[in-house]
Amino acid sequence: MKLALLRHGPTGWNAQGRIQGHTDIPLSDEGLAQMRGLLLPAPFDQARAFVSPSRRARQTAEALGLRDAVWDARLMEQNWGTWEGLSRVEILARDGEDAFLRAGLALAFRPPGGESTAELHERVASFLKDRTRDDSDAIVVAHLGVLRAAYTLATGWDMATPMPPDLDVSKILILNLAPDGTARLEALNVPLRPRRV
Repeated sequence: MKLALLRHGPTGWNAQGRIQGHTDIPLSDEGLAQMRGLLLPAPFDQARAFVSPSRRARQTAEALGLRDAVWDARLMEQNWGTWEGLSRVEILARDGEDAFLRAGLALAFRPPGGESTAELHERVASFLKDRTRDDSDAIVVAHLGVLRAAYTLATGWDMATPMPPDLDVSKILILNLAPDGTARLEALNVPLRPRRV
């Protein structure tokens, strides 16, 4: 089966460079208008939809015309603990220039009071495995961390290097799922279509 993954539309905190994590931030007016002006490519415009319970993801799904989407908490963004609401500059000023290094590397990375990257990967892998119980194609509206986790699970990216330049998280990531939940990269950077009025 094929599974398409899409990040939510822009928020005010995105524009300000603030970490959102589990904080329930809505889409900005501009972000909502942008999402309402787009359409999903076939066949995912008719596929079963799964969405993070976060308001920004639900608003994105609704704006794209996805009805009856199933909420799944495993699709929430990584919990960034006490860093939520802060910008990178604010974190470094408050917690020291080595704050991110002290939080760990790759899968061991854990923001203070938050969730590790490994824990995020575990819940995304659990979602992928559950999706194979139904062989119909599906679409997911989630978050940057979820797309990065899915990409990592499908490609084996070690996360020790910066995010791969060929992964554009403003576009759709499509995975092919084997019956055991193993993910393989099907397509990168699939664009949404402009809605004609």
